Amino acid sequence: MNLVLVLIPMLSALLWQPQIAQTWVVEEKRGAVEVYAEFDPNLPAIWGHLQDVQNELASELDVHPSGASTQIILFSNRARFMTYLVPKIPEARSRKAIFYKNGDVFQIYAFRSNQLITDLRHEYTHAILHQHLAFLPLWLDEGLAEYLEEPAAQRNGSARLSGVKWKSRVGWSPSLNALESLPAAASMTEDDYRDSWAWVTFLLTDSETTRHLLKSHIQTISRGEAPPRFSQQLRQFDPSAEKRINSYFRKFRFPLTLAKDQ
Repeated sequence: MNLVLVLIPMLSALLWQPQIAQTWVVEEKRGAVEVYAEFDPNLPAIWGHLQDVQNELASELDVHPSGASTQIILFSNRARFMTYLVPKIPEARSRKAIFYKNGDVFQIYAFRSNQLITDLRHEYTHAILHQHLAFLPLWLDEGLAEYLEEPAAQRNGSARLSGVKWKSRVGWSPSLNALESLPAAASMTEDDYRDSWAWVTFLLTDSETTRHLLKSHIQTISRGEAPPRFSQQLRQFDPSAEKRINSYFRKFRFPLTLAKDQ
């Protein structure tokens, strides 16, 4: 067993608490999710995208929010984001958005940009996964967040899919072994994010077998058990999958509807 644990450190002594902060332009709560923003971020659109992420995780993998408090803190610009976060979290300097587990509260920090919805979908995926699961292999955590940061209706036209199709035609084949050996998120390259996305996409859309294997792997973790490396399970139940992934993406299009468990 060689699972990469990605438990988020508790930073309650460091991170901002919205109830003692400035007056926000927007403050709104729905269920367990609170949004605090220094600008008007078009909340109806944000709530719709958050619900969309919830729905897809539930329908595809039976993963649901736990009901734990989730705070989304939106700064008006990158300078405000960096001024607040960098002294406490140096890696924020190179990030557009960050998810942290702050004690019992799940927090997402981001700033106004053309990519805000994408960033929120990505980080909110992390928040739900970490509410549902005590740990998760790094490639799977990031692969699902990359997959869900695009709404389903936009995935066939995405630059990511176009790039992967091109790479597959010149011999690219993502290594699951290499992804499972990644030690920490800080060590991930753009290629690692792409390959994690590719494996999650393949597993969810190739066949009922691959999707069931992924769902079963996650359900094992949710029961508090530590499953074998996913590559071992895949080779046992679908030995040709790792050889098939290259040809799969050459002409791949997302199906209009994905198969669902009955």
